[in-house]
Amino acid sequence: MRALLIERFGDPATLRPKEVPKPEPEGDELLVEVRAAAINRSDVLNVRGSFSTTTLPRIPGRDFAGVVVEGPEELLGAEVWGTGGGELGFTRDGTHAGYVALPRGAVVEKPAVLSFEEAASCGLAYLAAGMGVLDLGGLSPGERVLITGAAGGVGSAAVMISRWKGASLVVGAVKDGSEVERAKEAGAHVVVDTSREEMPEAVMAATEGRGVDLVLDAVGGPLFEPCLSSLAPQGRMVVLASTGERRVSFDLFDFYRRELRLLGLMTSRPGAAESGAVLRSLLPGFEEGYLHAPAVAGRYPLEEAGEVYARVERGAPGRVVLVMH
Repeated sequence: MRALLIERFGDPATLRPKEVPKPEPEGDELLVEVRAAAINRSDVLNVRGSFSTTTLPRIPGRDFAGVVVEGPEELLGAEVWGTGGGELGFTRDGTHAGYVALPRGAVVEKPAVLSFEEAASCGLAYLAAGMGVLDLGGLSPGERVLITGAAGGVGSAAVMISRWKGASLVVGAVKDGSEVERAKEAGAHVVVDTSREEMPEAVMAATEGRGVDLVLDAVGGPLFEPCLSSLAPQGRMVVLASTGERRVSFDLFDFYRRELRLLGLMTSRPGAAESGAVLRSLLPGFEEGYLHAPAVAGRYPLEEAGEVYARVERGAPGRVVLVMH
């Protein structure tokens, strides 16, 4: 089969498809014919050598959508999607290939409303948002939520999940005016443009001075302390990114006086099967029309992967997918 292969860490632009053996599923594994696979920022960093767990040679790629071609009879021909958590592309071969072998729990029935390309673009973003809002954040109906990076893949997914699960108010924070409409389209009730508004003041105005019950911070860095200041007493904050300065400071007295909770989220912790369980729990949201795929900005054949990896590394906007079949 054709696949990308990391033989040594370095410049992602040099990636070219190679002929490699088709994987043989073992035990309870399935073989999926990959129809589409997203390129994530973490895939680029993986090629650069940023993850100490990655063993070489290794096929990169975390997100996928495709068709089961080997496995239990009842699953043959099933259209599936998923994401690899901290396994695919790191400790076992990933999805930027014609086929991928996966644990049975890692494959999730593809929502009929999504194309293969749309499903492939959803995996990691919805894994992070689902874990952050529901598993760690423990959102309950009627609570107020603040999502930073609300126009991005993780942020917009978190906005939609929060609306689906009955949040009474979803505040989306964006970096500038160009992102306001995207956050509104995702479903944010209120959008804060942090380039011209002070976030705590804007959040307090939107919540009648109470603050929010949950923050999902997909930005970090300069927004860390403003996010903490936006919480209501006994509120909790989930952090999954660190933009810019990694070290932050905050008022520790205020933190414990208001009985706040701070939780870290690492999407490379769960394995492929655990990631599948998170995505499976979100299926009703897609089927009921609450959750949607991010817009796919580009579709490319495997032969152009090096160029597309480089484009993702440069920060090109939008989700891009490799189309295999």
